[in-house]
Amino acid sequence: MPMIFKSINYKHSKVSYHRFGNGKEIMVAFHGFNQSGQSFSYFEEILEKRFTVIAIDFFWHGESVWKEEQDFSDADMCNIVWQIASREGFKHQKFSVCSFSMGARMARALVKNYAHQINYFIMLSPPTFAFNKFLNFTTNNPIGLAAFKYFLNTPGSLQKCVGFLNKVKILNRSIYVFTSKFVGNQQRLEKVYNTWYSQRKLQTDFNEFAKLVNKNQIKVILVVGKGDLITPPLPMIKYVRKMQNSSVFILQKKHELATQQTKQFFASLFA
Repeated sequence: MPMIFKSINYKHSKVSYHRFGNGKEIMVAFHGFNQSGQSFSYFEEILEKRFTVIAIDFFWHGESVWKEEQDFSDADMCNIVWQIASREGFKHQKFSVCSFSMGARMARALVKNYAHQINYFIMLSPPTFAFNKFLNFTTNNPIGLAAFKYFLNTPGSLQKCVGFLNKVKILNRSIYVFTSKFVGNQQRLEKVYNTWYSQRKLQTDFNEFAKLVNKNQIKVILVVGKGDLITPPLPMIKYVRKMQNSSVFILQKKHELATQQTKQFFASLFA
């Protein structure tokens, strides 16, 4: 089945998503920053026979719009997927979760609350622990949030600050590389702010998360790029390898989703 664009209304907000495939198994997918669920269409020919893929657009991406006064939460993530599952007919069925980069934050929120229904949890180039701490600081800490808003309005100062903090080794290279991509692009910087701020309540205790994954015997798959400078793979490799039912795949790629290497990985995993 070719990819179909759909949307649902959630409270006062709109959530858009993309569906493709005719497979009996379900995969819920979460894209990376500045992408949309449509990005997963690159793997359609590989996944469509085994899976029905539901690729959700996060807020500020695709046509999803968050209009609520309160912060987006784990409960909202789960209620949205439950509503989509009810519409698409898989609410009582086991399913797999796949995420790329930023999407891991939403994916973990879903896995935490539906652990008993998760088959595979696939992470493609997930953010590092340092990056998660940095995001939490800039959106949940009053000082970090004030600094974020200041730099949003004075991007020239951001460029100088990022360079200095990296030089004195306060800011690690992954955060420096990511931040440098948006310095000087006001529209994209605002999108970073809106995206990060709307995710700020989606936090994970990684030790408890690992225990939950092991308890429910979830198959964890980590796929990382050997040349990825934005999300260096080593810390997450060490973390995932401690899980009981996990596999790690290191591909010859950078921080990118749609690559031939990733397509070949999916083909070999789900052949």
